[in-house]
This record gives sequence, structure tokens and C-alpha cells, in this order.
Amino acid sequence: MATSPPPTPSESSPLARPRQRSGEQADPNFATTLAHGLALLAAFRPGEPALTNGELALRTGLSRPTVSRLTHTLAELGYLRRDANGRYRLGPQVLAVAYPLLAGLKIRQLARPMMRDFAAYAGGTVSIAMPHGFNFIYLETVRTSESAPHIPDVGFSSTLATTAVGRSLLSLYTPEEFADYDAQMGRADAAQWQQWRPHTLAGIEACRARGFSMSLGEWRPEIYAVAAPLYRTPDGDCLAVNCGIPSFRYSPEQIEQECGPRMLNLARSIRALLPGA
Repeated sequence: MATSPPPTPSESSPLARPRQRSGEQADPNFATTLAHGLALLAAFRPGEPALTNGELALRTGLSRPTVSRLTHTLAELGYLRRDANGRYRLGPQVLAVAYPLLAGLKIRQLARPMMRDFAAYAGGTVSIAMPHGFNFIYLETVRTSESAPHIPDVGFSSTLATTAVGRSLLSLYTPEEFADYDAQMGRADAAQWQQWRPHTLAGIEACRARGFSMSLGEWRPEIYAVAAPLYRTPDGDCLAVNCGIPSFRYSPEQIEQECGPRMLNLARSIRALLPGA
């Protein structure tokens, strides 16, 4: 009898957050102040566009005086904006920094028409993702409907371990890369990783065997997902494509027997756009 998957990592779990270096490491080249400033930028979440210094201090664990200095500096540089109520929002300079990365990934523009066709077929959201610490991050997203229970966009990030796209990305890891990921996850939250590790490993092996991975409500109960690995860039970054589908649209059997093979074909078609990929 199949066992039920363990609970999804919560927002507070280290397994649900990108890996961050600790300022306590004895590394003379590690710029702790810079790391703290970046931690402030990473503290903003969808649905919470504005935060006070006090809220940022609670979220990052930094002192109020440190946060105050950092938010002032980041606002002066355009990375934050301060509203009339003294709350801070992300500024447009954040987008300017991300632009060279996104513009350099030509696959985003080339794959978009095929992604749109798959989104129309599945009634879901199709995205291209790459790893980001313990998580993945979306580089491109296409949808044909706003009726889905979850509407992600470029920059959305979530855990590798519990998602179809995450397991597809992990299937591209070398044994050495996965060993490092495995060790880091165990140190971040040993109890929760012990629960999730067998499911993650099974998902990776299934992806390698059939060319696609699935998540049937493991990440969010109302969403089924199917994903396939794409390739590694010349710099070694892993890419995968996935589709998140409202669970009422398809049965688990249809996801595996219909959507999975179509996703595999989508990945093959995208790879064909880039010779040598």
C-alpha cells in the first residue's frame, strides 16, 4: 500500500527557503554587510509588498539600527522605495539588476509559443525554472487563464524537494552535486528532510526512467504538476519546464498517461530550438 507523503515544508522551515551563507562563517572574504542588505531584499513576499523597519528586523533577525541603515542605503540606490507611511517597497533597480540574466536566456523567447500551446491544452501555467539554493526559481511563465488557484510569475520560488519541477531539476544534478544538496538539506532541517528524502529520491529516479516527473497535490492539494528536465547551460545551470494544473481538470491517471508524455515532447521540442543543448 502506498504511503501518504509527509507534509509540505512550511514557510518557516529552512527547507522552504533558499540557502544562505551564515555571517558567522570564519571567511575573511565574506562581506557580512552586503549579505545583510541582500537578506532585506529577499524578505519581501507576494501579498506583502510593503514592510516597516521593525517587520524587516523580525523577518531577518537583524537589529533595528542595522535595518534602518541598510534600508536607507538601499532606498538611496533605488533598490527600495519608502512610502508616506514609512514602509518600504522593492524599487525598480531590482528589476534592472535581473534584466541581464533574463535577457541572456534566449530560450525564454524561443520557447514561449510552445509553452502557450501547452498551457492552452492543459488549462494551467507553464514555466521554465532553474535551481536557487534549496529552491527553484521561475525564469519564464506563460498562462492562458487567470482561473487557476495559484498564479505564479517570473521570480516565483519554491522548494525543489516537493515539486515536480524541482525533482526534474535534481535529476540533472551530478552525483557530487546531489550529495552536496543532500548534506545541506540534512543540516538545514534533519527531521523534515528525513521525512521527505525517500519521496524526493523516488521522484528523481522516476523522472530519469520516463523523462518526466509528477506532483499530485504534494506541494499544494489543489494543484497537480508535471515537469520535464531540459538541459544544462554552458555555465552548468540546470533548466526544466513544468505545468501546474488545477487538480479538478485531470485525474492522477490522466496526468501520468496523457500530460506526462506531452510534457516530455514539449521538453524535446524546446531542446531542439537550441542546437547542442
